[in-house]
Amino acid sequence: MLSRKSPLLAAVMLASSQMTFANDLNINGFMSVGAGVLSNSDVSQAGYDDDVSFDQDTLIALQVSKQINESTSATTQFVARGNEDYDTENTWAYITYSINENTDIRLGRLRSPFFYYSDFLEVGYAYNWVRPPEEVYARLDPFSSVNGFDLTHNFSVGSTDGSIQFYYGRSSETITPAVKSFDVDLKDFTGVVLNLNNGNWGTRLSYHQTDATIDDINAITESSDAELNAILTSADSSPAELLVAQATQNGLGDEFKLDDATGKFIEAAVTYDNGDYFMIAEWTALDYESELFVDDSAYLISTAKRFNDTVVHLTYTAREDEKGSGVVGNIQNNFLRDKEDSIILGARFDYDAGTAFKVEAQYIDEELRDGQESESAMLYTVAVDVVF
Repeated sequence: MLSRKSPLLAAVMLASSQMTFANDLNINGFMSVGAGVLSNSDVSQAGYDDDVSFDQDTLIALQVSKQINESTSATTQFVARGNEDYDTENTWAYITYSINENTDIRLGRLRSPFFYYSDFLEVGYAYNWVRPPEEVYARLDPFSSVNGFDLTHNFSVGSTDGSIQFYYGRSSETITPAVKSFDVDLKDFTGVVLNLNNGNWGTRLSYHQTDATIDDINAITESSDAELNAILTSADSSPAELLVAQATQNGLGDEFKLDDATGKFIEAAVTYDNGDYFMIAEWTALDYESELFVDDSAYLISTAKRFNDTVVHLTYTAREDEKGSGVVGNIQNNFLRDKEDSIILGARFDYDAGTAFKVEAQYIDEELRDGQESESAMLYTVAVDVVF
């Protein structure tokens, strides 16, 4: 695993047998087939339970690109995931215009660049884990794409190579925090990402924010006492609805509204790669204007050692929600507060060109889930990743 994103992308593409047609239409693909089992189904991790599943880490994708002329190209990517019944999603669909050799602008549907591995989040071949640690990477899954534009400029200062990316757009997604789905509208979805590389060291810093609205949640804060009681006594109510209904009964409904409420996300990562040893440390923090979601922070520290075609890696990762104060915090604590950490020990074997076999054992200590004391478990997974 390399510490710079551009060499990493080159390595993935070179490992694949790209199909290039006479009209410069290029087709690449990647696929992961995984299987896993969780020792305790009372713990939540990666969608697994105590029966072996082949869906959670299985997906297939195709990426198609066309060079229109010297300055303009078009790219689209389709992904089908096993845990979504292999329904195909168009995750990328954008046009790239090269302003000059160092500056590109893209317009269309883009990957939200939240994390170090965002550009390769679903390309299992690009990293050592079966999947990036959920404690850091899974919280923003529903918002992984944005419709808009980004501008990326590459630069060099002495022995340091870098890039800066600015993006802006909008996204409308359906989220399912538990039991019931809600439509969320994200406006003024924007951020900036700075990458710096010097020798074996790399650094990434990013800041993101958006204004979010969920009309179904906001309607609850305007409900009558009878309507609130109906929500609180219904077996069909979701935790989110119960949370807002309880807050509204306590005169705190406005605190839990999500009406153009600003959410902010900060990320920082440091990497080291000398060819034999690899290290990454990544930290994230979420801050919400609305009390409907709790603020949280998460981090991971991972090291790896290469032995020819085999990589052995060890990772520690943790996440903790930060509830509000007073009555707000007490209400949040009944439904929202989580705290967990885990240790991942795994190995990767690149047994042929463009193919990798992985095996992992993960110990999960789920101290709190939805404000309640939880338990611990072991997750055992294997996967085969290919690029073609």
